Amino acid sequence: SLAASGAAAALPAWAWLLPLALLALAYPLRAWQDAPWFPTPAGALDALAELAPLPPGAAVLDAGCGAGHGLAALRRAYPAARVEGTEWSRPLAWAARLRCPWASVQRGDLWQQPWSRYSLVYLFQRPESLPRAVAKASAELAPGDWLAALEFPAVELVPQSVGRTPDGRPVWLY
Repeated sequence: SLAASGAAAALPAWAWLLPLALLALAYPLRAWQDAPWFPTPAGALDALAELAPLPPGAAVLDAGCGAGHGLAALRRAYPAARVEGTEWSRPLAWAARLRCPWASVQRGDLWQQPWSRYSLVYLFQRPESLPRAVAKASAELAPGDWLAALEFPAVELVPQSVGRTPDGRPVWLY
């Protein structure tokens, strides 16, 4: 749009690198092997507690929590749970901490973090990273714990339940 308006001619050449630098800062290149920033839509997990009931005080993880949209959705679904998040991007982890001060948000690698202490691990990842999530969940989650995936199925597993977001997207529960 800058080029079409003619305003682009007034910008120095280095100014075009500024948006790329900001993107690299907010979303480091290493993080692109997982999923780009996909915020959890409002109301997407509201029915989760009915489909995957958890005891009060259960630990719930948003693996790849971005700016905290999924953390807020998990808190709405499980108000008595201990909600935690992991995010690789420093600025996004900082934003999640600001947005969700009641949650414990760690800056780190969701693949290196142990999942064994969680009753439910929530992901909104690309289909290409779900086989890795299935392997990690199978190795680390105890029987009776849940893996929840928004929109994309983990084809290696048979879902125990499938919920729907208000806009019709599936929430897969394994």
